[in-house]
Amino acid sequence: MSLVSTSLVLLVAFVVGMDGILDEWQVYQPMIACTLIGLATGNVGVGIMLGAILQMITIGWINIGASVAPDIALPAVVSALLVCGPAALSIKHGIALAVPFAVVGQLLNVTIRKSIVKFIHTADQAAENGQIQQIDRIHLLSLGIQGLRVLIPTGLVMLISPQLIHQLMQQIPAGITNGIAISIGMVSAVGFANLINMMVSRSLWIWFIVGFLIAIFTKINLFILAGLGLVAAISFVWLKSRRHGSTGGDGEGKDDLDDFDKELDDL
Repeated sequence: MSLVSTSLVLLVAFVVGMDGILDEWQVYQPMIACTLIGLATGNVGVGIMLGAILQMITIGWINIGASVAPDIALPAVVSALLVCGPAALSIKHGIALAVPFAVVGQLLNVTIRKSIVKFIHTADQAAENGQIQQIDRIHLLSLGIQGLRVLIPTGLVMLISPQLIHQLMQQIPAGITNGIAISIGMVSAVGFANLINMMVSRSLWIWFIVGFLIAIFTKINLFILAGLGLVAAISFVWLKSRRHGSTGGDGEGKDDLDDFDKELDDL
């Protein structure tokens, strides 16, 4: 890869690593991370396809309490680099490598979280002394270490020659790669099921059914269908707000607003 592409890949890896723990911009999500790596390497189409599949696989990986889920940031970046970069692996090979990299990323995440506990004590002392700038520096240092958690493995993978990577891939039994290729469709279906399970409510079922029927019988482009759904959702919310504003008073209008709040809570 060129110097510009290498720099962009490392920059994306660093930002994805930070956001993986910050959880602010959602850049660490495979759909975004793989797309950015695809843009940096010049294979954005392949990056989008890989990211969409990985997104369905990782959609249920959520940190709950003290439990740390398998990492999302590291496998998204490394898999996208191996698929979209000079190695040009197939998508099924990229997915096969994503799972072990997710475990490695989880171990690194837990190790770093334990190691930066002393930073927290330093920040507590700075807070007692009113040293706000010191707290900011500690915060940025901790985020920087998380960024290095993804940047360093990505850099090490970039040092491996594509020929060696292909030789290693040939050592993987065909049954494993073929099984992964078959399970891609099943995993995507499970991911959609999890998404619907989190979003579903009685008021939304009719829209799921309508969208499914339109997609099946009209063969309409999915991007156009998604755009129509977005316009319909915005129009629905706008009409609801107009109706609540036109009712006036504190009686019936308030009841309608409460019902609308309940519908939003169901989402």
